[in-house]
Amino acid sequence: MNRMDRLRHYLQERGLSGIFIKGLSSIRYFTGFSGDDSLIFIDNKQAIVITDSRYTLQAAAQSPECLVLEHTDGLWEAVRKLKFYGEKFGFDGDCFSYHDFQCLSSQLSSSTLSSISLVGLRSIKEEEEITLIKKAVEISDKAFEFMLNNLHEGMREIEAAALLEYEMRRLGSEGVSFPTIVASGVRSALPHGIASSKVIERGDFVTFDFGAIYSGYHSDITRTVVIGSASPWQHAIYELVSEAQMLGIKNARAGITGTELDAIVRSYITNHGYGQYFGHGLGHGVGLDIHELPVASRRGKEKLENNMVVTVEPGIYIPCKGGVRIEDVIVIAPDGCNILTNASKRLFEIN
Repeated sequence: MNRMDRLRHYLQERGLSGIFIKGLSSIRYFTGFSGDDSLIFIDNKQAIVITDSRYTLQAAAQSPECLVLEHTDGLWEAVRKLKFYGEKFGFDGDCFSYHDFQCLSSQLSSSTLSSISLVGLRSIKEEEEITLIKKAVEISDKAFEFMLNNLHEGMREIEAAALLEYEMRRLGSEGVSFPTIVASGVRSALPHGIASSKVIERGDFVTFDFGAIYSGYHSDITRTVVIGSASPWQHAIYELVSEAQMLGIKNARAGITGTELDAIVRSYITNHGYGQYFGHGLGHGVGLDIHELPVASRRGKEKLENNMVVTVEPGIYIPCKGGVRIEDVIVIAPDGCNILTNASKRLFEIN
């Protein structure tokens, strides 16, 4: 069953006449179209791309199985003119703003609208998707190696981020998965410490968290290094996070829930006295979005399944002192997992 057929089956199970999709990742997943400012309608008989003159040729080339309609008076006026009939329609509620919902409702006054999440339909990856994620991971791996060869004391965090992003672009990345995190010294205790103008100093932990995009698919990697020689406390906290991360990878497999996997790693860190310093979840799905299902955290009640792609990224963050996070991307398998990230996880001491 192809993607469109799976979506139509999903709609039929929920008694929906069709669905309106506005989220860029779901549009790309189901139709192949990668433009923005567009609306997709899919029912049991047809798939329509409603877009403007900037994207009509692109949509026709990327979505040959869809009818491409060019609007001139706005998306919602195009919906009115098309006169959709049905008792109940869905819309991808994760991506519709309240304003969008109001506009759609005004054009479908005789129909009921139901908010539907499509992210779960994308959680089990096809082999082609895994290949594209592998390519994105390969780019970020190589960019980290480049960073290790160019990082030095006295560099500003934003300079380091610029070098990483340039190298990923040079290697074929379409952009960055999210604002690059480079957090040094006491700022390394900030889990999402976006690169700042702070100067990287001797004795600093430096945490890098970044990702590449290849054919729409994301990678996500975190590594922590030390400028100069690591102190005893830095060695200790790094080894603890490294052990916890490997414990998560060892236990990741089809059938375990995200909550259970998170608990295994969280308990290990807690038993070593640092539980209060690990606040975020263990990991998240990766694909056309940098954060998608499944979730490996206290909220991750669903079981992990074969070919789901997730991160494993425990961290310890001690305020006013520093922090460590280590993150890999893995593919869930029946009896374990396959690690996609190849960048070394030893504690690098940059001199």
